[in-house]
Amino acid sequence: KPKLFFIQACQGSVGHPAVTVKDEFSGHLETDATPLTSIPDQADILVGMATVEDYECYRCAKTGSVYVQCLCDKMELLCPLRKDLITILTEVNKEVGGRVLNGWKQMPKITSTLRKQLIFQIP
Repeated sequence: KPKLFFIQACQGSVGHPAVTVKDEFSGHLETDATPLTSIPDQADILVGMATVEDYECYRCAKTGSVYVQCLCDKMELLCPLRKDLITILTEVNKEVGGRVLNGWKQMPKITSTLRKQLIFQIP
């Protein structure tokens, strides 16, 4: 069973600066369809961090963590549409990364060794 961790914690004491980016093109990935007889001991773990290493993360005194609030909003919106967790977390990254917080940026981080898509079933 997958182990999921969502961590709201600063990883440094400085604000994350903004940079200008150009449009990019994404390639296509292929997967190996050969079934596995065993898996590595670090398989099927996902860690969602509020920010990347060395930088602060932010929370609102009234609504709480910017990262956790955005994650909850995206889960509520996208789970009924059968979106997988990596897609949802990528949307969280896009929204949180697009905000300016206390004059700085915040970039969440996804670390995953999931071997399959994880889709939450809504009862």
